[in-house]
Amino acid sequence: MKEKLKKFISNLKNYRLMFLSAVVSAVVFYGIAALLLQRAFVLNSIKGEINKAIASLNEAGYDAAYEHIGFSTFPFLPMVRIENFKIYSLRPGNYYEWSTPELTLDAGIFAPDHLSLSFDRYHEFRKNDKKYPAEFPVLDIDFHFDDKNGVTNITAEGIGLNIQGLFSVGGLKFAAQRMSPLQINELAPFFENHLDVQDIVIAEDINIPLLKHIERLYLNANIIGVMNSSATYGESINNWLRLGGIIDIKKIIINWHPLVLVGRGDLYFNEQKEPVLHLNTSSKALLETMDKLQDVFLDRKGVFVAKILLNNKAFKLSKDDKYDTVTTPINVNSNQILIENIPVKTFQPQ
Repeated sequence: MKEKLKKFISNLKNYRLMFLSAVVSAVVFYGIAALLLQRAFVLNSIKGEINKAIASLNEAGYDAAYEHIGFSTFPFLPMVRIENFKIYSLRPGNYYEWSTPELTLDAGIFAPDHLSLSFDRYHEFRKNDKKYPAEFPVLDIDFHFDDKNGVTNITAEGIGLNIQGLFSVGGLKFAAQRMSPLQINELAPFFENHLDVQDIVIAEDINIPLLKHIERLYLNANIIGVMNSSATYGESINNWLRLGGIIDIKKIIINWHPLVLVGRGDLYFNEQKEPVLHLNTSSKALLETMDKLQDVFLDRKGVFVAKILLNNKAFKLSKDDKYDTVTTPINVNSNQILIENIPVKTFQPQ
């Protein structure tokens, strides 16, 4: 009797181990299956966005090309890997191109709602026959999204960006976040955006009357108005504009010694879809900067009249200040730059 009991207990232990092994195997199997299905769903969405992006480029007069494109749902391989990728314009007389040996797009293994876009270190920009080799040691872009609202936030970081013959950037940070999943109305704030670019050094070959070093450019702006998904990004923007969409500029900072300018305003688009920028600014050394730019970029007559108005309200914010502070509206459209509503620059029609 005792021997039978021992045998039964021994068999029970074996059955328990078999049962536990079966449960663990099932959990692992279904976990892997669920992971692969999630990645397959995300990859299918990415393929749709790639087609949409190419259609949008074509609509804007550009196209994309690559030597090879590969897709994978395996967790330890990039979802998308593109070799020798380039975007180029379709205008023979005004040709632009950007190319890079490789770019990859991947989702987090346990966070398929997190996409990361990474680039090769080396790039090349081209304008007509002029080529500009570039090196971007760090340039990463991350997207977070959900099935209902699409992209919910975007972050990007670049360090040591250098385009030979044009400029270099010490550091770049960008962040965009959806303001609210549920929009109160069609003209509610949609996305909040922050762009911070520091240590911009202009190439020696570029002749400008200002210093070649820009300490900082900062922008905090809200997209006002819902931008719904359409067949192309261009259609989405057109629908957004028809509903009265604008960009509310909460703060803009330009620190380009000796100029320090802080402003806020808005950017909207006229009936011809041309951008119109309006800023209310407070700045130091604006008068001196205008002096340096006249006859080189700004019109002497316009600068002369605008400076008369600015001098009448210029003041020293502190007794130790070297440069005067002025507050003034600055407007920029496709035809002119206006300071104190005086045209200081007129653009020639293309």
